Order: sequence, then structure tokens, then C-alpha cells
Amino acid sequence: MSEKIVDEILNNPQLLSVLAEKIYAKLKDEIVIKKLEENSESIRALQEEIKKHTEAIQALQQAIQSLQETVDKHTEAIQALQEIAKKQSEAIVSLQQAVQSLQETVDKHTQAIISLQETVKKQGEAIQSLQETVDKHTEAIQALQQAIQSLQETVKKQGEAIVSLQDAVKKQGEAIEALQEAVRKRGEAIEALQKAVLRLGREVKRLSIELGGFTNRAGRGLERAMLKLYRKALELHGVDPKRVVHGKIVDDEGVIERGKVFEVDFYETDDYVYVFEIKNFADKGTYDQIIVRKKLFSAKYKDKKVKLFLVANYVDKRVKKKLEEEGVEIIASHVVK
Repeated sequence: MSEKIVDEILNNPQLLSVLAEKIYAKLKDEIVIKKLEENSESIRALQEEIKKHTEAIQALQQAIQSLQETVDKHTEAIQALQEIAKKQSEAIVSLQQAVQSLQETVDKHTQAIISLQETVKKQGEAIQSLQETVDKHTEAIQALQQAIQSLQETVKKQGEAIVSLQDAVKKQGEAIEALQEAVRKRGEAIEALQKAVLRLGREVKRLSIELGGFTNRAGRGLERAMLKLYRKALELHGVDPKRVVHGKIVDDEGVIERGKVFEVDFYETDDYVYVFEIKNFADKGTYDQIIVRKKLFSAKYKDKKVKLFLVANYVDKRVKKKLEEEGVEIIASHVVK
């Protein structure tokens, strides 16, 4: 049966052609694949070789770079050695000059030594002469020692006299100390009297001021006179003293005491109400009066600013400070402590 099939295939050219084409195509594919595989292996081998060559080249480059750095260092070292050699040459020249100078100095020292030897010889002769002089001085010193002994006896006697004088001086010192103590006590007494006199003077001054305070509100004439007296000072504050009027204000709102009437000196403008307290001596009572007027006018003139002034011949220092803290303008001749 199989032989028959083979004969039919062999006797059929078309079938043979088809079979041949299929077999050829299959063989061709196998050959191509095999070649491709062989080529791939060759390529991989080449790549491996190229990689090795690349690594070798990189290693060579690093070696070359290292060699270049070594060469640079050697070059620098050679330059440094050349510089050292140059300096050493200069040093040798300098040493040669120094040696020559030393030789000249040695020659001079040799001459000086010879001169010194001659001088020493002369000094020896002078020493011998001095020795003879010393012998003579020794004899003179012995004579002086005898004279000193005599002087010591005299000094001893004088010392005894000095001790006696010291005792007398000591007694005088004690007497002087007693006198100084008495003078000190008298000085303290005088100082106490001076302080008392000073306090008395201050009290007298304050008394004179307080006596003037009895006329604090002695009358409209005095107030007008003081306004005229301090007119210039008031004008510097923008106040016209001629417009100040003496009037009364009623406590309608009960700020202090409802219905109570207060005498005041003031005048008003479109924007301000100027309130004045005129005193000969401004004390704590004056402060209280001004605070009352400040409250009254602030309550009555809510749409205007209230400016308060104290015009006084004398003002207590503490009162002045407190009023200034309240915004009151102080015009006074004297501040009393």
C-alpha cells in the first residue's frame, strides 16, 4: 500500500513540486534559524570581547591619568628641588661672605687681645700702687674707728635725752586729743544749731506764704490784677484774659451735689471752655476745687473740650505735680517744697 502511494507521488509531477517546495521552505527556515543562532552567538561573543576591550581601555585611561598625576607631582617636586637648590646656592654665597666677615672679625679680636694684654700689664702695676694706698687707708680707718667709738658714747647720752623728750611729747599729744574731742563736740553742737536755724528759716518762709494764702479769694479786684499780671503767660497758652468772666454754675446733674451753686471764672469759645482757678497760694484745697470744677464743666459742656488753668503766686510742689497729671495748665511764680 505504501509503495503504491510512493509510486503515485513519484508519477505526479505537481505533487512532487508541491512537496519539494514545502520541504525546501522548511529546510530553508531551519537553515536560516541555525544561521541566526550562530550569528547571535557570534554577536554575543563580539559583545563580550568589546566589553572586555572597553574595560581594558578604561583601566588604561585610569592608569594614564594616574601616570599623568605622578608626572605632575614629579614636575612639582623637581621645581621645588630646583628652588631649594637655588636658595642653597644663595645661602652658600651668603655663608662665604659671613665666613669672610668672621675672619676679619677674628683678626680684629686678635689685635684687641694684644692691646688688652698690654692694658692688663699696666693695670697690674696700678693695682700694686693701689695696694700701697690701701695700707695707708687701713691706718686711717683705725683712727676713725676710735673716733666713732667716742661718738657712740655721745649718741647714747643723746638717746636718753630723746626718750625724756618723747615722754613729754606723749603727754602733750594726750592733751591735744582732749582738746580735739572738745572741739568736735562743739562742732556737732554748732551743726545741730545750723540745721535748726535752716528748719526755722523754711518754716518762716512757709508761714509767710500761708499768711498770704488768707487772701486766696480776697475779691474780684485781686483776681483781675493777677490775670493782668500773668496776661503774657496766659496768651502763650492761647487764652484771652479780657474774656474771662466771673460767674456761677449750678450742679443740675448731681455730679457733686445736685442744686449746689459754685462760683467760677471761665469763658467759652466754639470748641473750648476755659476754666480758671486764681489763687495767691495753691494748696491741697485748691486741688480739690479744681477737680470739682473739672467734673462740673465736663458734665455740663459735653460737646466741648474743657481746659483748666491754675493762676497762682505760689503753688505747692506736690499739688502742682498732681494737677499736671490731671492735665491742668499751671501758671505760677513760685513752687513751694
